[in-house]
Amino acid sequence: MPINNSVYDLYNQVALFTGGDRSFFAAAGIGDLQRYFMAAGRAQRQQDSGIALYNLLEEIVIRRTRPFIKQAYPNATIKGQPIKWPERRLKTIRYNLEATYAGIYQQVVSSVERLSLAPYRLETYKKSGIERDQFEEGREEALVGIFKSRYLKRFESSIDAFRISVRRALEFLETFESYILAGTVLDSSSFQKAMRFISSEDDEDDATPNSRADDLDASEEASQFIQSLPTLDASQYDLKRLHKDLRKDVDALRGIWYAIREITPERDAKLAQLKNLLAGELKGRKVLIFTYYKDTARYLYRNLCAQDEQGESWRASAGEPTIRRMDSGTEVKERAKVVSHFAPIINNRLDIAGTSDEIDILISTDVLSEGQNLQDCGLLINYDLHWNPTRMVQRAGRIDRIGTSFDTLWIMNMFPDDGLEHLLGLVESLSQKIASIDRSGLHDASILGEAVHPQNFNTLRRIESEDGRVVEEQERFAELTSSEYLLQSLKGLLNSDMRQTLEALPDGIHSGLLRRDARGVFFYFTAPDSQRASGKDVKRRQHYWRYVDLSEHARRRHIEDNRYLITNYIACQPDTARYVPGSDEVNIFELQEKVIDSILQASLEQVAVEEAPKILDPIQQSIVTALRGHINSPDFNRRELIAAMQKLNVPLPRVYIKTLRKAYETYKRDRQARDLLAVVQSIDSESNPEKKADSGKRIQLKREDLKLICFDYVWD
Repeated sequence: MPINNSVYDLYNQVALFTGGDRSFFAAAGIGDLQRYFMAAGRAQRQQDSGIALYNLLEEIVIRRTRPFIKQAYPNATIKGQPIKWPERRLKTIRYNLEATYAGIYQQVVSSVERLSLAPYRLETYKKSGIERDQFEEGREEALVGIFKSRYLKRFESSIDAFRISVRRALEFLETFESYILAGTVLDSSSFQKAMRFISSEDDEDDATPNSRADDLDASEEASQFIQSLPTLDASQYDLKRLHKDLRKDVDALRGIWYAIREITPERDAKLAQLKNLLAGELKGRKVLIFTYYKDTARYLYRNLCAQDEQGESWRASAGEPTIRRMDSGTEVKERAKVVSHFAPIINNRLDIAGTSDEIDILISTDVLSEGQNLQDCGLLINYDLHWNPTRMVQRAGRIDRIGTSFDTLWIMNMFPDDGLEHLLGLVESLSQKIASIDRSGLHDASILGEAVHPQNFNTLRRIESEDGRVVEEQERFAELTSSEYLLQSLKGLLNSDMRQTLEALPDGIHSGLLRRDARGVFFYFTAPDSQRASGKDVKRRQHYWRYVDLSEHARRRHIEDNRYLITNYIACQPDTARYVPGSDEVNIFELQEKVIDSILQASLEQVAVEEAPKILDPIQQSIVTALRGHINSPDFNRRELIAAMQKLNVPLPRVYIKTLRKAYETYKRDRQARDLLAVVQSIDSESNPEKKADSGKRIQLKREDLKLICFDYVWD
């Protein structure tokens, strides 16, 4: 599936067999396929695209994932041999982060937190009386949050990764400052390029920002890059205030640099803990070490293989293990060679096994892709925190593959001691701010950086406490375990003596369960699905799953219809604690009304899409999406917006299309939705071609059609 690239790659494939019919999956609750993919594209910044597309994938993909096979076919065999499912165990390896940054830890963290990052917030520095672009300002604030998060993440990863970030930031800011002093302001629309420049990785970090001879090439690179960016009208900006904040950042980063530049590997408590572990408890074991950053991987490799002034090395105390690394700089052919030398038995290279060519310790970034056979290894170390816990489980999948001989696979995770909560708190605060800007619609997909969901921080804390349940939960999340197992379990119940009991259950029943870090209510409605096709009535039943999220981190009473997320909320075992909150904790009738309204509104929009001709100009859908974003705004008349969207659901003459394109370009620039609405309202819909005959027309769902089957409390 191409969902690892772009959701629109999959959309183009699906369009091949839907013939461009956007209502093709209407019976599955996907009334408008194009709008569904657009929503998935936006959600891709907050979660895996596979999850965002789950309802569609359930309709077109048959999957037999590891969790499904493990639970549905416990006695499965391959070539007559039972499939082995080793236990995955978590172990926390603690180190003293503050010891590495002895005496300067708080100074460094506080300095990063206070950075203004003025070059990425230019709208903020416009002079009084000059109008600011709110969309651009929100975009800039989100980027600043991403930059600060990135500094803190690299700070935790390794001293070398953080040093490189600080050095390159200084090079960029000092060069930018020289332009400000010359009265030149660069175009902030080039932020994406700037971020790629700052984020680029160096192989070595021997220079200081004060050493112009050593730093000449890097500074020239920054200067050449900045010269390539377009400039703005400097008269609109308060250059004095901009330079003042810029100078504060330069001074702060220079202070950080002088504080960290002398931290040698001998003072690195995290590195020392890793060495002690490999030379002690894990001596003689085959170990796979993962790190998020290439800079950290190279730092580890250099120091695990280095010799001191006397020619002695740490490797002697560890039993002279053979060590290799793999990152984005490793050639593709070389990667295959490294894999076979690290796991020679499973890769049928018995000639290498037990020789000096066999790799004992492999240091890698996530460039070590899934699908590699590394079953010779039963132990994995996550050297730095991966802020997406799902990736941690995916990493474990590199060694947890069919054919392993291990009964237990160990996933060791390095966590800082006292500094963890402070660090998590800062990154969490920045992530929440970015998410808030995203929800307000004030930035778009051009912002780089992986957003961190609030639940990830809770999961990281559970990983730190060695909560083994996280592994299976994240595995289901990573592999998108489908509802196949749920259906199989139900089929098993129906084939047993439970059928009569289940059929006797009354409609509208409810229950509740306790689930950590979740609070909400699940509703299940059905309704007859009547559709006139070729003069005949086709009667089926529509099934509506809705979950009202009441957790603190959720948008206010957000209604979720993604079946994957809902299944993971409501799934439970016979021994799961039952809990039903009181009426003083939740107003169930109010929530039920909200769910019913959302279902009816979705049905109305679905009918409108199905009634519309199938060939529309893409600009019409773009404008519909823009207007729909204001459907619940108190500043707009809801009926007017719906009427305008319905106007756009029929083919329009070219003269109208030209007008709409011009209006939409203006809207993208000034974000004035009311002006866009006025242009749509000015279109004479009576001049449009007649709508097609209502053959196959879906009948509008009515409130009385909905039947409540059950509801379920999910409570923490």
